[in-house]
Amino acid sequence: MWLDDFFKKFIEDSFFSLGSNIDIIEVTDVIIVFFWSIILSILIGITYRGTHRSISYSQNFTQTLVLLGVIVGIIMIIIGSDIARAFTLVGALSIVRFRNALKETRDVGFIFFVMAVGMACGTRFFIVGIMLTCVGCFLMYFMTYTGFGQKGLAQDILELDFPVSKDYAQVLSPIFVRHLKYYTMLGIDSIDENTNRISFIVTFKQKSKLLSFKKSREFSRELDSKVELLSDVQKIAYISNIKVIDGSNSVEI
Repeated sequence: MWLDDFFKKFIEDSFFSLGSNIDIIEVTDVIIVFFWSIILSILIGITYRGTHRSISYSQNFTQTLVLLGVIVGIIMIIIGSDIARAFTLVGALSIVRFRNALKETRDVGFIFFVMAVGMACGTRFFIVGIMLTCVGCFLMYFMTYTGFGQKGLAQDILELDFPVSKDYAQVLSPIFVRHLKYYTMLGIDSIDENTNRISFIVTFKQKSKLLSFKKSREFSRELDSKVELLSDVQKIAYISNIKVIDGSNSVEI
């Protein structure tokens, strides 16, 4: 029957007829690439989770690292040594626009890290991929637990809703100068056509202790920079949903 012939040809063309211009790839090679790319990408994901110290940790990003390593490995198998296929892949990916903003520079490093490992696995340089994973993971743990590059400044996250029609720099800069030792913008997310959610990385100034007298009793009080900054920002009527997050707790208005 024609239906039997159709299914027979479908199976043959799908699994047994690879074409004369396509390199024959053994199933064992694909399995080995899958195995090492998955194992090494998982180790990189575990390292990312274990060395992450800020509040912007994302489980989805960790899972994406593992998936990205496997995908890059398989892409390298598909491309092989075919230049035309490589240019076709570049052209296909050029139409894709990735709009997800990374909140930390180290996230970009981990993306390139896992891509390099995936490329090593996909091109059968498994020893290179294993060595790169071991050295890279060790280096990340070493720098994390030795505090490499740390300046000793405690940094928090300040988030607030700000109108699109206002200039946040002109409004917030005088307040930040009074209460902060350091600040930089982390990102802007659009809530609606009139409001943006703005995030800053901030380091508060350490206030000195003041002595005063009340009913002949001396007491000391440490001025809280966070509360003072939140109080000043709250006085601006069009700013809302103000939050300071320090990793362990948050102050929100």
